Amino acid sequence: MKFARFEINGWQSYGVVDGDHLRVIQGDIFGTHHFTDARYPISSVKILPPTMPKSFWAVGLNYADHVAHQVENLDAGFVSEAQEFRPWQKGVSCIIGQGETIVLPKESDYVHYEGELVIVIGKPARRVTPEEAPHFIMGYTCANDVSSEGSWHDDPSNWRKKTSDTFGPVGPWIETDLDPQGVEIITRVNGKETDRGSTSGMTFNCYETVSRISEFVTLHPGDLILTGAPGAVEGMKDGDVVEVEIPEIGILRNNVIAESSV
Repeated sequence: MKFARFEINGWQSYGVVDGDHLRVIQGDIFGTHHFTDARYPISSVKILPPTMPKSFWAVGLNYADHVAHQVENLDAGFVSEAQEFRPWQKGVSCIIGQGETIVLPKESDYVHYEGELVIVIGKPARRVTPEEAPHFIMGYTCANDVSSEGSWHDDPSNWRKKTSDTFGPVGPWIETDLDPQGVEIITRVNGKETDRGSTSGMTFNCYETVSRISEFVTLHPGDLILTGAPGAVEGMKDGDVVEVEIPEIGILRNNVIAESSV
């Protein structure tokens, strides 16, 4: 089942995807809710980011292929870092949805995409085991963990290079019926495939990721966890269109524009 958050005529709601329509949901999708008979064509609504999370987590260097790419292009120190579980938070203020525009800051000389699978938390999770974790996950969605390198690479914090405005495209919706252990993640730029990988290559799988973060931090319904890019990444430029596809979920599509062009 696919849950989408949408807006039409200034009104926001959740709906379940039913072919090319959304069937409106009344109530809280993380609590009591029911399906109504109201329906809207997907083409007539604005698809919003699938949740409004309290926290937006990420696990970096979670695929061997991605680490190899980083070592080749950036820094051999990534090898030792990738052997440890290193979660961090991406600011919720950078989240944008399907069809919204990624803006390249004029101060940054290199901004790249990172197509990723995202965990959507369904109920409060604190000190859960990997075996228990599936019961605390509502579903999964797609994301582009937009990241800036170049002259910002030596900045020890992620506040600019990972969480600048528009650096968190997420969507288009939440898929609740998905085994996350072996799905493909495909990234395209201007229609050309630029990366393809499988979640089977994760160092820390989704269930272990939820468990480890919840050891010290309570995860809340709607919280999002980026699980890492599976392979190589490339820079984006003004005018590009970037797509992140997970076939079982859908396609997240965003245009790219340079800040000087806005």
